[in-house]
Amino acid sequence: MPRGARIHLVCIIEDALKRLGVDVVHLYGTDEFVPADLLFVHYDRSVVPPHIARFAKKYRRRINADARDIRKHTYADGLLTRNSTYDGRVIVKSTLNYGGQPEINSRSLLTRIRQKASRLAGLQDTPLIHSKQDYQIFERLSDVPAPYFSQHHVVQKLLPEWDGEKNVLREYIFFGDIHFENIERSSDLIITEDENVSCRSFVPHPRLLEMREKLHLDYGKLDYTMIDGEPFIFDANKTLGLGEFVDTNSASTEYISMLHAFALEIVRIVNDQEFRTYDISRLHGARTPIPARRSRRQPSVQPAAKVQNG
Repeated sequence: MPRGARIHLVCIIEDALKRLGVDVVHLYGTDEFVPADLLFVHYDRSVVPPHIARFAKKYRRRINADARDIRKHTYADGLLTRNSTYDGRVIVKSTLNYGGQPEINSRSLLTRIRQKASRLAGLQDTPLIHSKQDYQIFERLSDVPAPYFSQHHVVQKLLPEWDGEKNVLREYIFFGDIHFENIERSSDLIITEDENVSCRSFVPHPRLLEMREKLHLDYGKLDYTMIDGEPFIFDANKTLGLGEFVDTNSASTEYISMLHAFALEIVRIVNDQEFRTYDISRLHGARTPIPARRSRRQPSVQPAAKVQNG
């Protein structure tokens, strides 16, 4: 992100870390190595290039250093091809996270000119998908234009979860061994930011943990609906944006409490010589929400730990 910008949730986590006495240093690029107790890889691209991974290995403790590829075609549920047999509604998205906006913004000027020229010349007749507002919904798989069946898009079953007349979006948000479920509700079929129902600590479904392990995510979120008692996962994110919470005061108490819990988890990690970012075996098979989270002792942070947010 641009220097000094506050556009990601890690900014609020950083505020909490500083109050706990943790020294946070921002790294922009991999030219400089600064010794630290922990490296937090926060690289806003769907595919992390090899040089970032090589740089991360210089640090003993690393967060999201192995989360190298979160393109939707590698993990999303309900993916379809032109030859699939399916008679329900389908949705078309970019395979890249956030519609590929970070990648688009980093293109060279020459690349942008070439791609715009191709569109103006009619060589690209498929609408671009840059955000949720650009998602395409079709009544039948046969209605999907052929160009959408490409390496740049995913065609997926549209399986919303309904609460009466409202469409429900579930977000499993996590950091290490801390698990929260944020629930949004809307009259729209595609939910962006609408009515927030709750953001509470919970015990994640085993399949959510399995997906975390598959994508090597220590921090991030999974978007899903519950269909016939099973999660239907359609998005993953490892660089969560502030969105409507750019003004921190507008975030709910539950949401801020979650981010502060993430900060405490970082402190636990930098003070624990044998840390594990999450323990799947301890939670495997548990499906019911935790009624109340047990109080957690605040670990000592003396001497102050230094954390890199790179």
